[in-house]
Amino acid sequence: MEILLSIDNYEEKACNDCLDYSESEKERIKKEVGFDHVSKVDFVNIGLGADCIVILLVVSIFFQLIRIGAEINDGIDGWIEIGRKLRRLFRRKKIVSVDVDGATALAIAHIARKEKITKLVKLQENTINLVDVSGQIPANKGLSQKPHNYYIQTYQVNDEEIYVMGIKSTGDVKVIKHFTFFMNGFIDEKDLIGK
Repeated sequence: MEILLSIDNYEEKACNDCLDYSESEKERIKKEVGFDHVSKVDFVNIGLGADCIVILLVVSIFFQLIRIGAEINDGIDGWIEIGRKLRRLFRRKKIVSVDVDGATALAIAHIARKEKITKLVKLQENTINLVDVSGQIPANKGLSQKPHNYYIQTYQVNDEEIYVMGIKSTGDVKVIKHFTFFMNGFIDEKDLIGK
């Protein structure tokens, strides 16, 4: 999972293009964000026309990643906890952007506030890229190359609920549609846009 973070106490370094940092600074950043298994901390430029230096944090996710059509029962609590940690960082105005795995964690945590999840299947996933700096900053990779996205993900929850989620890479999560299946074959649509 990749996360772009705002830079606290690094503005002077960023302005002077002195982006070297010590191992102690790297460890301080890891502790501050509160994620286990941080495999990389780096500074990247995501600005078009003017520099916008942010911290790229790569977090290794050890439990099963949700693939389209894959059921996940083990690890649901882990996804929910990552989503909660991301929400806390967004509230503290630390996060600039999250990748598709971060969006998945935010979506699952949002659904978990509405439902007790015992079974979860990701049915569909689409990414709409809003900003691409790869042509201007060719050294960037992954999220730092395309830092601003809108993710649309569809989940089947507990074999009877379908959630279509809209997640901005900046942390805003919305239920676009919510469907409930009934035994007689009818579908009850609950329009929850904006809730």
